[in-house]
Amino acid sequence: MKNYPALSACPTLFAAFLLTVLTLESPMGSTSSVSQETLPPEKLYRLTVPQVEEVMASLARTCGTTAARIAAYSQLALGTPYAADSLGEGAGGTCDRDPLMDLSRVDCVTFCEQILALAISRGYEEAFQNLQKIRYQHGIINFATRNHFVMADWVPNNQWLLKNITEETGGPLCKDMVKTINRRDFAASRGCPDAADGTQPQRMSISYIPTRHLLMTAEKLKGSEILVLITTREGIFASHLGFIIKDTVGGMCFRHASLINRKVIDEPLEHLFRRIQSDRQMAGFVLIAVREDHSFPNATR
Repeated sequence: MKNYPALSACPTLFAAFLLTVLTLESPMGSTSSVSQETLPPEKLYRLTVPQVEEVMASLARTCGTTAARIAAYSQLALGTPYAADSLGEGAGGTCDRDPLMDLSRVDCVTFCEQILALAISRGYEEAFQNLQKIRYQHGIINFATRNHFVMADWVPNNQWLLKNITEETGGPLCKDMVKTINRRDFAASRGCPDAADGTQPQRMSISYIPTRHLLMTAEKLKGSEILVLITTREGIFASHLGFIIKDTVGGMCFRHASLINRKVIDEPLEHLFRRIQSDRQMAGFVLIAVREDHSFPNATR
């Protein structure tokens, strides 16, 4: 039994919604941001599964690249309510029984994961399956195999879809950071101590670009990359993530599920820069590109 989201129906407004979807693609083939005033009152998080299927069919025809679909789906997801740890292993989970997919609420990670799954899929069922490949090692649905740590699990286990472009983009600006990832302590903190039995702490290093170089580095990006904010706090590298969205006139924003605003928002990149530059716990950022030539991994269900 799939844990599909319980989304509200909106049949009377759906025609207007589809019309808006069909106008998201710019003539140049890139997807530009659409002001919220031009969007219908019913957003992605309020649609039924059949209505999401119709949107996916339309975007498959009008958005020719994965990057364009990321921009379009994430635009339609603006306003989605924020909920920490919004996804789990479903009703049959032993530690976390939150649904396996839920477009009606997101946190910063599940927002990115679900947008990615929609962007590489032709229908809702396919998106559901691809989401499990993104969230779990080898697609095996279990708390122990979930990609809990962004830099230690999520990025390396999704190399079929994601590419770390930090070093090639930042070059000599990059710095190294070394930390210890303790999966056993993390599992215990979530009330699931048996999930990481026998797992030893992992000492690992990453490359990151210091915060002060954000605006200059962002000028090199094409758009729809994932921006991962890197913290100085012990035990984790990533403190937040979202998409870099670029419009047709060169403007850029950070599209993310905001804990402060309690919903998915567009934050001007200059505003993000000022905010994280004043945060002493923010060391810098990592850049992740989404592969256009991705090849699907084999999954075990």
